[in-house]
Amino acid sequence: MAEEELAAAASFLAPVLGRASSGRDGARPVIDSLSGGIAAAGDDNATARKTVIRRALALWLDIHRALLSNSDSSNVNVLQSSSSRRVVDGLLDLISLEGIYPCLSTDVGIPIERRVRSVLQGGVVTQPVMEAQDGGDLLAEIVDGLYPIVKEGNNGLGLALHERTLVDVVAGAGQLAFDPSESAQQRHKRYGIVFKVLLEQIPLSTLLSTLTSLIRPTGPAWFQTPIKTALAILPMRPGGVRQTINFISTTEETYQDTEPQSENQSNRRGWPALSLEKLGQVSKLLSSVPSSVTPNAYYSATAPQLLELLDEDGTEMCRAAAYVISIGILARRQHGAPGSIGWQLFAEPIIETFSPPKASSTHLNGSGRSNEDIEVVVKEADLRRALNRLCSLVLIHPNPQLTKRLVSPMPLALWGLLCCSRKANRSNWCRKVTSVLTTYYKSSASVAHLSALSEHLMWDGTSWWTFAPGPYDGIEIRRDYPHEPDMTDVMRDMDGRVRYFFELLQTDIVDDDGFATVFLHVSKHWLLEKSDTMESKQQRMMLGYENEPDPLNMLVYAKLVQKMLEESRDQLMAKPDRIIELVKQLIDAFVEQQRESRRRQANSSRPSRAALGQILGQFGPAVPISIADSIEIVSTALSLLSTIISFPDFAPDQTTIKLLTSLQPSLSYLVNPQSALPSSLTMAVTNISVLLAPHTSPSSTSSPSANQAPPSRATEDRKSHSLALNYLTSPVPPVRAEGLSLITALMTARSPMLDIPATTVLLLSVLQDDEEFIYLNAVKSLGLLAANHPKTVIKMLVDAYVDMAEEAGLDQRLRIGEALLKVVEGLREMLVGDTARLVNEGMIGVAGRRAKKTKGQEKRREVAEKKKEVEDAWGGEVPTIGRHEETDEAQKRLAMVLEGWEGRDGEDDVRTRTSALSILGVAIETNIVGIGSAMVSTAVDLSLAILRAETTQEKAILRRAAVLLIMSLVRALDKATAEGRQLGFGFAGENLAEVIAVLQYVEATDSDDLVVGHVKAVIESLEAWQSKSLLGGTASRLSGLSPQLVLDGNRLAGLSVDPDAPAGSRPLIEEVD
Repeated sequence: MAEEELAAAASFLAPVLGRASSGRDGARPVIDSLSGGIAAAGDDNATARKTVIRRALALWLDIHRALLSNSDSSNVNVLQSSSSRRVVDGLLDLISLEGIYPCLSTDVGIPIERRVRSVLQGGVVTQPVMEAQDGGDLLAEIVDGLYPIVKEGNNGLGLALHERTLVDVVAGAGQLAFDPSESAQQRHKRYGIVFKVLLEQIPLSTLLSTLTSLIRPTGPAWFQTPIKTALAILPMRPGGVRQTINFISTTEETYQDTEPQSENQSNRRGWPALSLEKLGQVSKLLSSVPSSVTPNAYYSATAPQLLELLDEDGTEMCRAAAYVISIGILARRQHGAPGSIGWQLFAEPIIETFSPPKASSTHLNGSGRSNEDIEVVVKEADLRRALNRLCSLVLIHPNPQLTKRLVSPMPLALWGLLCCSRKANRSNWCRKVTSVLTTYYKSSASVAHLSALSEHLMWDGTSWWTFAPGPYDGIEIRRDYPHEPDMTDVMRDMDGRVRYFFELLQTDIVDDDGFATVFLHVSKHWLLEKSDTMESKQQRMMLGYENEPDPLNMLVYAKLVQKMLEESRDQLMAKPDRIIELVKQLIDAFVEQQRESRRRQANSSRPSRAALGQILGQFGPAVPISIADSIEIVSTALSLLSTIISFPDFAPDQTTIKLLTSLQPSLSYLVNPQSALPSSLTMAVTNISVLLAPHTSPSSTSSPSANQAPPSRATEDRKSHSLALNYLTSPVPPVRAEGLSLITALMTARSPMLDIPATTVLLLSVLQDDEEFIYLNAVKSLGLLAANHPKTVIKMLVDAYVDMAEEAGLDQRLRIGEALLKVVEGLREMLVGDTARLVNEGMIGVAGRRAKKTKGQEKRREVAEKKKEVEDAWGGEVPTIGRHEETDEAQKRLAMVLEGWEGRDGEDDVRTRTSALSILGVAIETNIVGIGSAMVSTAVDLSLAILRAETTQEKAILRRAAVLLIMSLVRALDKATAEGRQLGFGFAGENLAEVIAVLQYVEATDSDDLVVGHVKAVIESLEAWQSKSLLGGTASRLSGLSPQLVLDGNRLAGLSVDPDAPAGSRPLIEEVD
């Protein structure tokens, strides 16, 4: 127990402590008050001060040893008593004020008035002058007695020493170690070690405030220099950076007014918010390299600590570390330039993580994965850490120059990471990468860098690595081996990347002028023949890679141009002159190509030496673009020009008018009958000429006269078109119907205001209207538009119906199919050539089993997994409450039929395949000559394959459509025979026998009554057609034959069913499961 030691100490301090110290002795010095009852032990030359201090030090050490020797819980509470704590603090105050302070040189240590107030009340504390030798000896005794206790921490009286006298002990040790006087030099070596060990043993949270309090402007250099040096290298100690930041953040609370806190208490309080001024102080302190160490040594010690704080996302420590790294280190040329120590420690690891060298590849065993071993180049955790650090450095304290230096080596890597994270639905990753790219392109990069990125939208890694979803909801970098990609996935990925890039453009990273510049750049690369020029190489260098451009880029450019035209016409109008100039270049180049082609044809008709050069020139490396491709490019350019001119707010200035006028010679050449161009292109040129007339006429530049002529047709059409577009966006159905009527009126009048692709897209969107009378009128309008522009409309309808990107729902595709069927019926003899080929290839692709629908398959898999989870949680099939058993059975049967109609293993929906077969049958019946024998043969083979393979009950509707397709073919053949046309193909020999054999097999085995009925009718019709073909007669010659051998119009031979009869007289046919 320490009661005896405490009692002895209390008795010793009684004259200057507590009530006993009051009275007439209050004005006596403390030493005089305490030295009366003490005899000098063993030292005759000892002064009263030495005697008192030695006695106080001995008593204090006795209490400390007593507390250490007894580890029971009673000793822990000894110092919690106010009287006991007062005695301990009194001894420490006596040792400091009467023992240490008199031995210190002037301005060494902290001023007494800034020190914690003394508990001694026995009289005036004085600081008499002592002899140097005596003062040094006494100070050495005090330091030797107290500094070992610092190493013991808070045990015994260690906490009291840290809180009350530690700064005085440090000052005393410094006095002994660095005092330049002759009498003190013999102690330098020993106490230099003591001073160093003492600083190492003090906790950082306490040492910072201790050393800071010892810095005085008027202090001697021999003392201030080692203190400042020790303070400067504190961040190099483990945890030194964190404690430095915390100390600066709490400097508002002065240490002399509050008691110091322990490290645990400081951590519990949390980190105060740092003002910009304090961040500047932290940055200046932590980024300044002490003169006693090298920059490499200093930053090698502090960099791991700063990066550790940078990883504490969302905290004040992260904010402070980001400021120190970005503003204090990397923003300075001395230590932050590429190649310097700061760049190597902070920037290069981030860049190499996103763009790893081959040496970083590590073969990992893919634990927890179903695949074989996966060679991971960069782990998910490392990539996540690098992304978080990059976000902190770029976003917390934005610095455009630093952002440029950090991001410019890897914009493609960030773009690939963005696309992978969006595709894998990693929203947090996507948000961070988007923020970094947005900041880079908005503040640090030019529009040229953004245009360069548009050339590499399909970039997904280098030749040996790629991004891939990680095992913990993140992204990792894996080794990529050469493989043949699935083109369906490539097309879907392409649509997504075009959409991501367009959304990036919409984040205000560029103004309207910059947006138009990007559009112009993409359009040039799409429409003009691209060569590997120095400009393209420089643009690839902007992205940090010298890879050759992706061959799919031409399609990417086309999709991006279409997206920008559809979504951002207003922004494109910021630079109409440059776009018009691009169109002029394309048209002029096409005209020159046409003229050159005609000159070559003329020269080839007569032999000459120049002809020999032409022959040799054919083997040169240059391969000119084909005429068909040129026509498609010019058509697209004319459509783009039509979009600009027909814009409601288009108001050309004199420069634009001059540019439009310069187009007239080329346009006049194209409409010349001798040019022998397709009618679709000639009509587009004519429409453009009509649109240009109001702007290029001489009166367009003159001031308006009093007798101004009435508005031209183009002006009226422009107003009608603008009004129709506004009406179609109305929520009121009659108003939308009126807008559709205005569009139809412009089609009927063949107004040049209408851009055919844009109008087709508009009508396709109207097809999804909820009101039946609106979308049915849209079907009629599409038929009207296709009558004048069959190839363009059919191509867009077929693409929308096939839906390779799987963006449309089932109902949308069926409505598009309905519109396509009506359009095909209306084309009649125009269903030939490319138009017929587009229809047949598209419908055969949908009706067959080749079209893979991976999105639908994934969605059905997700539904099945959720259903299984619910059933597992329920412990079986989930019951339906509130229904009768019979109703449940009917619902189950219906659900089974609907589930069977949905495509399996990536197949298309059965209802869509049935619709495609119906459209194909109508196309054959409409114009079998235009379809051709090859496509007819493929269609028949497809129908027979369906009848053989698709035998399940849920595929019954598909088999019905297959049988009716053969019926459509028989009708088309019979119609041709009746009209006396020789097709050159038909059913004959083995083919006819095979068809009849399959139909007879289906008739005998199929379980669906409607399929069997259709098959019987087809067999009878085939026999009738065969008989007519053998007899070689016409329909009039066979009028006397039995009905079984006749095809009477639309009626089926042998059946008393008249499809043309009024609705009231037709029998009701219902499909019953």
